[in-house]
Amino acid sequence: MSTQEQVATTTTRLARLRPLWYPLAFVLVLLGVRGFVQTPSALYMVALMAVYAVGALGLNLMFGMGGMLSLAQAAIMAVGGYASALTMTKLGLPFLLSLVIAAALSAVFSVIASLSALRVATHYFVLVTLGVAQIISLFLINQQSLTGGFDGLAGIPPLAIGGLDLSSPWMMAVVTIAVLFLGWYGADAFRSSRAGYAAVASSDDPQVAMACGISIARARMVAATIGGMYAGVAGAFFAELLQFLGPSDFGLDKSLLFLLIVVIGGLGSNAGTIVAAVVLTYLSQGLLQLRAVGPLVYGLGIMVILVAVPNGFAGIVHRLRGLLGTFSKRRQTQ
Repeated sequence: MSTQEQVATTTTRLARLRPLWYPLAFVLVLLGVRGFVQTPSALYMVALMAVYAVGALGLNLMFGMGGMLSLAQAAIMAVGGYASALTMTKLGLPFLLSLVIAAALSAVFSVIASLSALRVATHYFVLVTLGVAQIISLFLINQQSLTGGFDGLAGIPPLAIGGLDLSSPWMMAVVTIAVLFLGWYGADAFRSSRAGYAAVASSDDPQVAMACGISIARARMVAATIGGMYAGVAGAFFAELLQFLGPSDFGLDKSLLFLLIVVIGGLGSNAGTIVAAVVLTYLSQGLLQLRAVGPLVYGLGIMVILVAVPNGFAGIVHRLRGLLGTFSKRRQTQ
């Protein structure tokens, strides 16, 4: 059997076992968190990493796969967060129903923000999404009777599902990590589906995609819908994590953070996005203690990462695969 046949056989076997990776990795991560993360503040950091990773996965579906660079991801996340919080505080709905409403509304706003992608060039689309983000931000600020305005929305009920209290730091970490792994599985399933291939094709070369019978509009709208749902879910759990929401929690800096996570993780790579979310969330939150030089150190760290890893963390994996393949070929030729 040739080297290429061996690689193909191994890849096929690993692909069959892939669905087992997610529960196994989930258990390993929980064991690691249980063993090394003890304080409530550290568990809060873990839960925040998971929430940001879910939001970044949504942007990766839109930008990394669908080619739609959006600066409204944090604003779409705000829609989900406020929708979940308001339906629980004003209407008394349970969290799971509020979560569904948050995901649905966020998907609608994401599609509305992405409709311009069908008619304008990429750089104009970025400006449109920035405008949508500003509209949502102004709405949250001006509707004080509904959202609390600058004062924010307090009194969000603690996380509970079916009468089971899940608001403790440990349970919040467990639930958010579980949601992250479900989102990771869903994002990988989307990438391997016909809709995912259509989204990637419409991003790489729209003319060739249309020649192959792919509907560019449909592919992009599907990616925008799912990406918005991810943002809504992230917003709902963000509200539960803080039990308070304010317009400043979803500013342009948060959208830029999601964009950095996707770029540094590697465009189109879900695993790379999760790793980058963990690294950048830790850096952004950890450096808050260095008030004077924290932003400078954070900016320099981002520059170093971008220079050292221009293709993102996923590029490191591809490079290692290439080196291993070259090494195995040399051993066989000797």
